[in-house]
Amino acid sequence: MKCFYFLLLLLTQAVTVSAMERPNILFIHMEDMGVQIPAYGDYTVATPNLDKLAAEGVVFERAHVSAASCASSRGTLFSGLYPHQNGIMGFVQQHGFYYRDGIPTFIQDLKAAGYHTGLTYKNGIESSHYEGKPVPFDFHPKYTENWLTGLTGKNAPKSKINPPLVSYSVDNFQYFLENLKEGQPFYFQAQTPDSHHVWDRPHFIRDGEPGWPYPEVDRSLIKGTPGWGNALIPTGPLLEKVSHYYRAIQRVDWYVGRILGLLEEHGHAENTLVIFSADHGPSHLLRGKTTPREFGLRVPFIVRWPGQIKALGARSESLVSFVDLYPTFVDAAGLDIPEHLPGYSILPALNANKTGRQHLYSAFVAHTTGIHQYWPTRTVTDGRWKLIHHVFGNGNRSRYSEKNKAIFSLNKQIDSLAGNALARQLRTLSEVPPAFELYDLKNDPDEHHNLIGTDKYSEAESKLRKRLVNWRRDTADPFLDEAFVNRFSKVYQKNYDLWKSLGGDKMKNRNALDFSEFIPVWNPTDYLGKRDR
Repeated sequence: MKCFYFLLLLLTQAVTVSAMERPNILFIHMEDMGVQIPAYGDYTVATPNLDKLAAEGVVFERAHVSAASCASSRGTLFSGLYPHQNGIMGFVQQHGFYYRDGIPTFIQDLKAAGYHTGLTYKNGIESSHYEGKPVPFDFHPKYTENWLTGLTGKNAPKSKINPPLVSYSVDNFQYFLENLKEGQPFYFQAQTPDSHHVWDRPHFIRDGEPGWPYPEVDRSLIKGTPGWGNALIPTGPLLEKVSHYYRAIQRVDWYVGRILGLLEEHGHAENTLVIFSADHGPSHLLRGKTTPREFGLRVPFIVRWPGQIKALGARSESLVSFVDLYPTFVDAAGLDIPEHLPGYSILPALNANKTGRQHLYSAFVAHTTGIHQYWPTRTVTDGRWKLIHHVFGNGNRSRYSEKNKAIFSLNKQIDSLAGNALARQLRTLSEVPPAFELYDLKNDPDEHHNLIGTDKYSEAESKLRKRLVNWRRDTADPFLDEAFVNRFSKVYQKNYDLWKSLGGDKMKNRNALDFSEFIPVWNPTDYLGKRDR
């Protein structure tokens, strides 16, 4: 019996030591931010903190979200599954979508392994549907809570916008670090709304914040419109909009510097895996958020892990998807990767330019309840060639309309640019797209020239068509079934009409909208052995 207790003691000690040796994980996760930074070849504004992070780690050139929409992207982040697999096929709050009951998340896995978990700002999948929390962070203050000072709302320090959420995010990370148990590993998700539209003012930052100069953007340096390349040179209101976006990027860099500075001050920098990324590309600029374009799907992805990366400042062509984050985080923690996940750990790619992934996929269904933002698309790319499938393509339905005021306003700005034939062509392609589009991303990174149906590129098209169909079958994509699409569309229209009648986004009854028939209870055997290829 004594021998048994001695052995038990040794095992307990081993587990404790193992937990103490596990690395911390810091995920710096921005909203609505693309790759318009020097680390990706855009030198319009300076980002010294992101440059430093890139020099100390690896820059991944080809990272995609699962859908260019905040809720769907974050749903994938936590679950490791595509939107049509996890249930979050559209906006969550007041819009009827939610995780399938019982679905596992990496937060649950890390907590079970002894991690202290925290998040500042939103998790993006909040829903009144849940009785429990699928992402049960130990520390998750409300948007307006400053845990460092205890000040909220009217008592908050003066700012251009009250409360100063970016400053709060920094303060909350400081509080989190100051209250860690000694030796306990942590996962923290640092987030702010600053790169989210609207960009035209210092977003949620306290007046007089140390080290913040609030620089304006030299508009003479803006040589094109993000998402369009040099096909559209911004002028007037469009130039103002683009310059505000770049100014927000400067504020993001300031935020990254503050967060990494706190990590250093508290002695955790050397044992922390740091990943910087975003939930999708920019909003309120055509061909970005909610679209299947690279401007919407491609995001920055920079990884730093002291002592684990051999070639600092390296650039990787490895394909990275947001479905790969769950496997990566549990792999870093020394845990087994669940067999139902389609993604791969990116850790081997930190030194070998290889993840095992051969293709990137996306699966957008909807954003808000607005019927004009219900537009199912599927994409696949091998890094060179990209195929886009519009479920409603070749029809007479418009992707955008006057109901989508932000996009329609931008369209009018494009119309005002006399003589820009390519801009008008791309606008038409965005509004009423064909069923399929094919692009050569090497020679046409801004997706200007649709090559679908061209004999010269028929082999690339055929391969991607087959791969996309196989992936959709592997992931049990219900939108392969026309009967399902018709049924889903009817329910979507019904929910949209109800949403309008109840006050739109101001509706009080958060349980009014219902997509439950399309969100079955989670089955642990779902998707086993169906990893992406």
